[in-house]
Amino acid sequence: MPNYNSIVIIFAAAIGFIVQPALAHPKLMATVPAADVQAQPPQEIRLSFSEALVAKFSGLDLKDQDGKRVETGRAASNPKDGKQLIVPVKATLPPGRYTVEWHAVSEDTHRVKGSYSF
Repeated sequence: MPNYNSIVIIFAAAIGFIVQPALAHPKLMATVPAADVQAQPPQEIRLSFSEALVAKFSGLDLKDQDGKRVETGRAASNPKDGKQLIVPVKATLPPGRYTVEWHAVSEDTHRVKGSYSF
């Protein structure tokens, strides 16, 4: 006859493995232009995450070295990769340092935010 405590421990461990991925948050994996790299003025900014995103609730603010917002278009998911967010840059960027302040909502509704500069 199985030990009741052993069954409870095995069941609790199994639930822990099932629930753990659902509690994960999307992580920023890559950016184009890359962080801290001198780049040609981009026509778009691409952010790649560890999970699929809801583009409607995700986006970014692009700021110049003086902290002024640079006009961008609406954020959209890459149709070939739901983990990638694409934001068009409407203005031609003069040389300088730019900061991307991003926010992302994954399909399981976790919201994260961060920033980087190029």
